[in-house]
Amino acid sequence: MSPFVPHLNAQSTVVNSQNPKIASTLPSSAGIVIIGAGMAGSRFAIELARAQQQNRLENPHIHLPITLISKEPQVGYNRIMLSPVLSGDSIFEDTYLYEQSEYQQLGITVLAGISVDTIDIKQQSIELSNGQTIAYSKLVIATGSSARIIPFPNYDAKGVHVFREVADVNALTAYAHQGKKGLVIGGGVLGLEAACALATQGADMTVVHVDSYVLNRQLDLPAAELLQAELSCRNVGLEVSAITECIAVNNQHEVCGLLLKDGRTLPADFVVMAVGVVPNITLAKDSGLTVNRGIIVDNYMHTSAANVYAIGECVELDGELFGMVAPVNQQVDTLVSVLKDARISNDGLASRNNWHPFTSKPLSLKLKVSGISAFSAGQVDFDDEEAAAIETITYQQTSINHYHCLYLRNNKLIGAVLYGEVNEGSFYSQLINSNSDIASIKADLIFGEAYCDLEKITTDSEANGDMDIDSDLDLLSAADIVGAAS
Repeated sequence: MSPFVPHLNAQSTVVNSQNPKIASTLPSSAGIVIIGAGMAGSRFAIELARAQQQNRLENPHIHLPITLISKEPQVGYNRIMLSPVLSGDSIFEDTYLYEQSEYQQLGITVLAGISVDTIDIKQQSIELSNGQTIAYSKLVIATGSSARIIPFPNYDAKGVHVFREVADVNALTAYAHQGKKGLVIGGGVLGLEAACALATQGADMTVVHVDSYVLNRQLDLPAAELLQAELSCRNVGLEVSAITECIAVNNQHEVCGLLLKDGRTLPADFVVMAVGVVPNITLAKDSGLTVNRGIIVDNYMHTSAANVYAIGECVELDGELFGMVAPVNQQVDTLVSVLKDARISNDGLASRNNWHPFTSKPLSLKLKVSGISAFSAGQVDFDDEEAAAIETITYQQTSINHYHCLYLRNNKLIGAVLYGEVNEGSFYSQLINSNSDIASIKADLIFGEAYCDLEKITTDSEANGDMDIDSDLDLLSAADIVGAAS
């Protein structure tokens, strides 16, 4: 797919911040304005426009126009795919979620390379970074999240980077092609992806992790040790239980290393911070919307202000943040159901009976780190008191680095870690979420679903209404996780 360029036709408008004719190309009537054209915002624009198009076939009413605003010049790309771009396995053009022609054919106005400075919730308008104002009937905030920056001394030095956007990929690739030495702070999915990708491109990489093993939130120690051995084979160094004191710099305020709490200094030409992300809520907060860690929404994605909605990584519902694809897509579907019938002639919304509320569901995670497969579900980390009541069933085939560990309590499966072979992840996830008594199949459980007689379990669970769950798994890779957002 090709990147966005300024374009104008009778159906839609695609402009950028350098276009002097923006004012004349904006919709003449207030419509549905979407701030943010990442994975949530772009998908919502496309799905809403498709729903409107279907409605036109059934009803001739004219729906509210859709305007999609992107701070980045690149519109609607898949951040998850930045890792293979960084490693050189794919090109950026392959990351676009939709063809540019789809926006045009669906009549979506796209403003690229333009940011929103303010929202006036009383006047129902927004002001753009070029000074222009757009009125809205409905506003959707999809501002996503930003890479978290730990304010170590010299965190602003030249050579300190994050891995979040296209510009980050370009800057880091340049270091790798020069064979530079880099340190990644953070042994989560994003940090490991960045380190492996840059090592593939020629950089000398080491991961610096504060905990005793990598992916400590998702894996147990044996699985993590297998992963760490694989990292070594890929020429990625590892420093665990390593606490950063400050970033070392030279006289030109350029990175030259990392000073650890134990007194050692690890030399480096550049540093990548991969320590989670933070929801982008400043615009919403300054506009008077209710925020906490994220923008507070209800089950229909409505914020505290009339006609203002929010979706994606920037939102918070019942204290929960959302950084994986599955729940964000569900939020998009919910908001489409709410706004698809909004019309110019009659802006009253359809009956709430036609809306589909968003409900957060437990998610199992398939971890994909540069071709290394792992799976995690339920609880896999326990304190000493909890561990005394936990039973484990383990299977390991060392010749091919396959490892499975199931965690049980009172004949209930409460956690599972799989490494190397993860096909049984969905099965174990269902058992965990249904809270099934697995006593009758315990002896065969480690071998997978095909070896277990599920007739009694299924009958008991269906009687209790417990098996009606979504067994889809999220593929978690690189920027697909909010992690320790703060």
